[in-house]
Amino acid sequence: MRHDPLFERLWDGSAPMEEWTSAVSHGAITKVSDNIITVHTTYFCGSVTAIRTTEGLVLIDTAKPDTASRTLDIVRSWDDSPIHTVIFTHGHIDHTSGITVIDAEADARGLPRPRIVAHRNVKRRMDRYEASHGFNSIVQGQQFNMPGYVYPIGQRQPDMVYDDALSLSIGGERIELFHGRGETDDATFVWLPEQRVLASGDFVIWVFPNAGNPRKVQRYAAEWATALRRMQQLRPSILIPGHGPVVFGAERAAQMLGDGAEPLEHLVGETLALVNRGATLNEVLHTVKVPAATLDKPYLIAKYDDPEFLVRAIYHFYAGWFDGNPAHLKPARAADLASELAELAGGADKLGERAAVLAKTGQLRLALELVELASAAAPDDPGIQATRAAVLRQSIEAESTLMGKAFLAVYARDAEERSKG
Repeated sequence: MRHDPLFERLWDGSAPMEEWTSAVSHGAITKVSDNIITVHTTYFCGSVTAIRTTEGLVLIDTAKPDTASRTLDIVRSWDDSPIHTVIFTHGHIDHTSGITVIDAEADARGLPRPRIVAHRNVKRRMDRYEASHGFNSIVQGQQFNMPGYVYPIGQRQPDMVYDDALSLSIGGERIELFHGRGETDDATFVWLPEQRVLASGDFVIWVFPNAGNPRKVQRYAAEWATALRRMQQLRPSILIPGHGPVVFGAERAAQMLGDGAEPLEHLVGETLALVNRGATLNEVLHTVKVPAATLDKPYLIAKYDDPEFLVRAIYHFYAGWFDGNPAHLKPARAADLASELAELAGGADKLGERAAVLAKTGQLRLALELVELASAAAPDDPGIQATRAAVLRQSIEAESTLMGKAFLAVYARDAEERSKG
């Protein structure tokens, strides 16, 4: 199958992913082979792949709550067979929560609910989401600017789990599952050897690897790279990413997999080299960078996660939470430190004024440090909060990643509210 013109423009970087998202927004089918389709509804929802077998359909992932019904309708426009098995590539809700809609359809048709197959850690993830439900709701609401958001929990858990690898034979189709750690510790990539089709899950997402989210649990850059290399060795003819369009052709699939592994290997290697010499986190963060040529590749643009966030996560994985600054081993209360520095500066307003000057000269990191100290020293001062809001808005404009913008915006909204007095 040949790629369409939009894909070619995505591949060469002349079209943004937003154009593809708009094109598939009403639901779109990509024909992978005579018995396999992939359904897309938006970039932000994981792809759903349907495999036709003599025992019924096998689905790889299920979509998220607001797109699950539409996704199932699209699958049904292609094949109305019972759904025999659902494979979760990992436990994130944009890949798992559609099972509720699928189960409801089976119940309405008087059919058995499909078997769910996943890595063993998916259950542990779902249990953790219930234990930290309040926190997850807060973080997701902040990251996507949805005040009052309630994280969905309680969806059905896997019926069959595996540890390292699992081979399934369903209705004449051989389906192999392999575990790897990357964005999550419960990730699966799916290999159909007879058709040389690889469904990567979120190991491939058409942006720079999401291995450094500031408010999520530990992610695994080194093992992500290992998984990508393992997929590359399979030599797939077709690559179905967890997010974004399907990639046809062995050469392009190998290129995307290899190019995804290289920056992860680079970041891990450079970070470890500094850690092994006793460097502090601050030194590591300001030294380790991804080569610009890597970030110029259309499917590795640092648009969602920031490579600097990955460096921090890599440091944490190997070196723990202590950043090498003795003052941070048992830190003073932030408000106490801010009050002392404000006193030395001649008042919290002086810190705010200096932050404004620094921001105007483009020194936004330093400006943000000072204005947050001013805010901690005088949290109810409307003038300082107005300055803080301005510095944060400038920082958002300068930030290239959606994740960075989202978390900065949380505090910009807080400052704007406080500036009203």
